[in-house]
Amino acid sequence: MRLLGGKIYYGWLALAAISGINFANSVTSIGMLTVFVLPMSDEFGWNRTQISGATSVGAILGAVAAPVMGRVSDRIGARAILSIGGLMIVVAMIYLSLMQTLLGFYFAFGMARLSDQGFVQSVSPPAVANWFLKYRGRAMAGLFFVTSTGGIILPLLAQTVIQGWGWREAWGVSAVVMAVVGVMPVALIVRRQPEDIGLQIDGRETPEPSAATMKARVTDEQSWTVSDALRTPTYWLILAAVFTTGIGSTGIGLHMVPYLVQQGLGSTAAVGSVSFSFLASAVGNVWWGTLTEKFSPRLLLAAIYLIRAASVALLLVTDTVFETYTFALLRGFSEGGVAAVGAILLAEYFGRRNLGAIYGTNRAVMVSGFAIGPIIAGAAYDINNSYGLAFASFLGLMLVGAVLVALARTPNRGVSGGVR
Repeated sequence: MRLLGGKIYYGWLALAAISGINFANSVTSIGMLTVFVLPMSDEFGWNRTQISGATSVGAILGAVAAPVMGRVSDRIGARAILSIGGLMIVVAMIYLSLMQTLLGFYFAFGMARLSDQGFVQSVSPPAVANWFLKYRGRAMAGLFFVTSTGGIILPLLAQTVIQGWGWREAWGVSAVVMAVVGVMPVALIVRRQPEDIGLQIDGRETPEPSAATMKARVTDEQSWTVSDALRTPTYWLILAAVFTTGIGSTGIGLHMVPYLVQQGLGSTAAVGSVSFSFLASAVGNVWWGTLTEKFSPRLLLAAIYLIRAASVALLLVTDTVFETYTFALLRGFSEGGVAAVGAILLAEYFGRRNLGAIYGTNRAVMVSGFAIGPIIAGAAYDINNSYGLAFASFLGLMLVGAVLVALARTPNRGVSGGVR
């Protein structure tokens, strides 16, 4: 950590708090819900398409909210948005522990996914990017490393509670985790950007300039608006890439445990592979985030999508524990880089002044893909009693995404920082 006058740079404290709510936010993840698919199906008799629908409802709502929250965070900062989003998740988890109907499940999990995609994930990377420039790669790596540890620990915690007490109690424990680890630190610590509290980005030791000078520096550094970005082929290529790969990501993620059980694995081994995937993701976060300080984020992201495609190809023929965990390793290691490298790529191309709005729009398109994938996989299973065709189509989409992002070269700027 960088020290200033014997004190820790406040950006690291903000990073810790934002990382905390993203750790707790794993209670809303597809990897978490997949642990609940079988026990809830057994109790209520719901099929896979019905359960998948709740994730799609939440994803659609999140896609609508993400650009709005991104713009709001550019103006007032992320603290209020993250706090409200976290509280919504707490309420949703409590309701999930009590619900009795499919409509109630849709309402509660839809609210959780709305908060996840529209509030927490849409503003967290820009909020971190506002505090770091030179150290942005490692800061993003830290954020997504902690996020991944939530994906490792919380599904295992949920599985333990389900086996010992029941799935309702597991949702209740999730509410406590979000309240304590997520909402409280964010509400107490997070601020908008270093300039607001008289600091320089990265904690640079420079003479303190006037407010007008600081504003001019920020304006000069961050000259792209959403409208500017939307007038570039680069941004559209990135949007197309995150949409196509988003379909495959959640389509596999939600149905991963049921698919592996169908392939002959026990439920404990299948759930264990989910946590192992998140462990690999944690390592991938650090690896890919650090590499962005030396190599092109564009080429790194293309490589990540190719590795994801390879993991899907392996999944199609997986029927042993070794193959399952090899798939989980490839999936997790590549997934770990998607969010971190994607956010860094946008910050590098378009700056940080309007990064919340630009990232929020990007997130909305990605989440739209998230809404489609689980429905495709669930419907394929209900019709054919097999996920094979759906997963094969997801493999093709991963390859398309790799090509699209490889073509997304640095956008041109005019004299004023707009599109040339």
